[in-house]
Amino acid sequence: MLLTMESKTAAAHKLEQLIVRGRTKAGEVIDHVMNSQPTDRLQPGCNLLFDAEDDRGVQITYSDSQTGKIRQRLHRHAVQQMAQTADLPIKFLDGLQTTPERWAKELLAHNLRTIFANRFAKNRYLLRSVQGEVRGFLSDRYRRLDSRPIVEAFASAVQLKGALPYDGYVTDTKIAIQAIMPEVYEPIPGEMVAYGLSLENSDFGNGALSVRAYLLRIWCSNLAITQEEMRQVHLGRRLDDSMLYSQKTYELDAETTVSALKDVIATQLNAEALRRRMESIRQANDAVVDPRSAKESLKKLLLKSETDAVIDAYNSPDTYNLPAGSTTWRLSNAVSWVAGKTEDAERKLELMKIAGEMLPKAA
Repeated sequence: MLLTMESKTAAAHKLEQLIVRGRTKAGEVIDHVMNSQPTDRLQPGCNLLFDAEDDRGVQITYSDSQTGKIRQRLHRHAVQQMAQTADLPIKFLDGLQTTPERWAKELLAHNLRTIFANRFAKNRYLLRSVQGEVRGFLSDRYRRLDSRPIVEAFASAVQLKGALPYDGYVTDTKIAIQAIMPEVYEPIPGEMVAYGLSLENSDFGNGALSVRAYLLRIWCSNLAITQEEMRQVHLGRRLDDSMLYSQKTYELDAETTVSALKDVIATQLNAEALRRRMESIRQANDAVVDPRSAKESLKKLLLKSETDAVIDAYNSPDTYNLPAGSTTWRLSNAVSWVAGKTEDAERKLELMKIAGEMLPKAA
């Protein structure tokens, strides 16, 4: 094994490479947010028409006072939200949407058209669309948060504390951007880690605005996203047409959120917060884990294939990609290791959170 000083030098070089590689992805998230702001329209249920098209799935048609008749595709996430709103089986509607045959799309359109024209005719809904596709079907109490100043504030505030853009993820309905302190820490002999913050937000009702700390095991790039430090749900006053199109209201909400965000970053990227995170790693490394009981616990959180992959990694002789020992720290890293091999960006983030939740809470 390398001497500690040599290990730290090698870890610092690896961390520098990771930051260079991840900077591009973080930049792509920022560009996406700046150039992909949703268009909002408030509509009563009775004004919504649904029909099927072979090549585009189910589409929604409605009239807008400013632009006239609008016809747009329905994203899978929006259909799932409609199922929740109408108290219809989500699995049933989702299955219809993902079935390639036309009859399934026609049945889905019929269900949506009938229930919103009758049972929810007077209710109003906020439709958020991007590039001709409705990706969010939301309550008229949905609190819109402009992601642009929020992401800008996150990027500038973390840089003031010395953190650098590290990574980012974009899905159709969610974004995440991560910043990292460019320093190597050794909470346990031979274990080199880095520390940073992760920001998540959805403009389409796919989760709250959230800030979480994270720990990165440098040798293998295993990342565990720890407990939430800031959470703002998208729930506000009921929208009316004047509020919906009021840029002032929108900007004031963003200013309040930006102020809170800066406060959280200031308290999380400091020496005391770092000390607590390193202590949580030491505690996790001292906690012995039985593989059989671990597997039973994981079944409640993971898919079967994920559980099997985690346990296989945990029981393996690998002490490079995972820390040595039969500990909570190793088990957390096993989940992070599986997360790193997961292609779906949203599921990857969820697995990283599960890995972080396994660690003791920072006092």
